[in-house]
Amino acid sequence: MSTTAPPHGRGAARVTARLVAEAADHLAAPSPVVAGVLELLDAGAPSARRLAARVGQSPELAAQVLRLANSAHFGEGADTLEAALVRLGDRTLRALLLSAATYRLLEGAMPAYGAPRLALLRHCDDVATMAAALVRQAPGALATHAHLAGLLHDLGKPILARVAEELGVVADGLASVADEREAFGTDHTRVGAWIARRWGLPDELCASMEHHHDAAPPDDPVARAVWLADVAVHAAAGDEAAIASLPASAAACGLGSDALEALLIASPESEPLRRPPGLTDREVEVLRLLGRGAAAKQVARELGCSPSTVHNHLHHVYRKLGVSGQSQALLLARERRWI
Repeated sequence: MSTTAPPHGRGAARVTARLVAEAADHLAAPSPVVAGVLELLDAGAPSARRLAARVGQSPELAAQVLRLANSAHFGEGADTLEAALVRLGDRTLRALLLSAATYRLLEGAMPAYGAPRLALLRHCDDVATMAAALVRQAPGALATHAHLAGLLHDLGKPILARVAEELGVVADGLASVADEREAFGTDHTRVGAWIARRWGLPDELCASMEHHHDAAPPDDPVARAVWLADVAVHAAAGDEAAIASLPASAAACGLGSDALEALLIASPESEPLRRPPGLTDREVEVLRLLGRGAAAKQVARELGCSPSTVHNHLHHVYRKLGVSGQSQALLLARERRWI
């Protein structure tokens, strides 16, 4: 990171890499449960039983561990938390912990980037899915790392956006890493990689965060998959520069035109949404409207009911899905392609 940076806009506070680093540390600070798991990992070779006891203190985190360990990336299922942790391994668990700790950070609005609430989370979900598809023929751990790397690749963006808010930096309209470097003396790829290394994440995940905007594809297969997936997802969203560069980017990764077309046809946006089991039509409507970024009052106006009725529907949704709140419900719904 550069040690100094010119402010972007009049009257802005002086921005330094140290301020960005402090903000990153604060925003990505782990919860007490996550911090306890990290302490066990840092101490070296903790037993699965001790890890499971600590992870189990957070039902939300335990559910994410079990879901990932039983996903298609790993094949055969794990029916206990201990078995799930053994299957994931310490390196993948660290990445999952960072993903869980920063979920709320990724779901927020980012005025500096012109991004509404949930826009970044949707983009990261799509990149994660496509990156995993690109390495699907590889061993399970590699596919899992590609998925997690995709989820985390833009973590530096909300951190820089928050720095802009806190320091009064006029940084609206950030559209490139060059804009970020002008405003902050660093960019979201460097900030994300710095946080990833602080958490002890695997090298391939750090490389994915640091190099996903490089001019040429990275050598590491996971980082290369995230690099191409990011271009493809931007292209699918109508980004003209990404559309123009996608064929050459795919070719640079050894992906021919037929394979690229098959990948895009199979992208998440082209797949029909699944039906959440056990939910009524109205409960599904509420969940999907929230998934698009609407607040409870907006959902009430859309459906022609009162906010209290919306909250009643949500209470039933949480009970039926076995979650404790909106963030968990939306996370589960995205993973299952319900929204």
